[in-house]
Amino acid sequence: MKLKCLLPVLLLIQTAYAQKSTAFLSETFNRQLETARWMVEYDSTAWRLSELVTTVSWEELGRMGREWFCYKSEDSLWNGVYGKYKNGVYDVVLHYKIWPGDSIDVVCDPLDTAMLGGISRAVNAAYREAGFVLGRSYVKFNKFVRYHADKTVSVWLLPALQPNEIAMYGGEFYYLFDETGTRILGREEYYQGSFKGFRLGKAREVQLHYNDADAPTQGAVFFALKYGRHFSGIYINTRRSTSLMAFSREKGYYWQHADKAKTNP
Repeated sequence: MKLKCLLPVLLLIQTAYAQKSTAFLSETFNRQLETARWMVEYDSTAWRLSELVTTVSWEELGRMGREWFCYKSEDSLWNGVYGKYKNGVYDVVLHYKIWPGDSIDVVCDPLDTAMLGGISRAVNAAYREAGFVLGRSYVKFNKFVRYHADKTVSVWLLPALQPNEIAMYGGEFYYLFDETGTRILGREEYYQGSFKGFRLGKAREVQLHYNDADAPTQGAVFFALKYGRHFSGIYINTRRSTSLMAFSREKGYYWQHADKAKTNP
């Protein structure tokens, strides 16, 4: 997951509402915003650790699969685990930890085998389920894995930054698995049938269109937080609302939401 670290200011996003009566005065958007902030942090961690992974031997790289993941340990520090799940066993090749002071060390502490197995099966199942919807696609995806206190596993699949720094949207997948990683407890799948994107580096307003959705999706909120500094404003248009994330010297990064005008049939 090679994406550039986001400037710290984006983690201090302010939320402002254009209309007090708007449908966005709800817990749903606040949860999406909190999850998107966590995703930005996860993404930054994965990017940093991926630079270290590329320096290991070919033998070690050959032992790694897509079952790698990041997580926060009980000490609230980020960890990255790299290996492969095969024949019911997770082969841990590398385990990194980012310490206070921003140093990174290889850790040899034993890991919970139930966690490793549950996450690995969940990751593979998530890609399989998303593949049923997507079919053949050349769009690269990033995964976000969250191991919950009750040992259930959440997996999000969102479009990665594509070659030539193209930020894409139009398809996203979320699955909640039981602790074994085999049973799906919940899912949210969204696919427009194609993907759209914007090249980074041009300070302009961009419009994300979700005409078949009633409210911003989790992927749309993450897109705004992740790429907000590259554009002068990001609009998220749904059939019922328009949301804007922009920047001003007075407010910093802020959100504005407005319901679309209702018309009589």
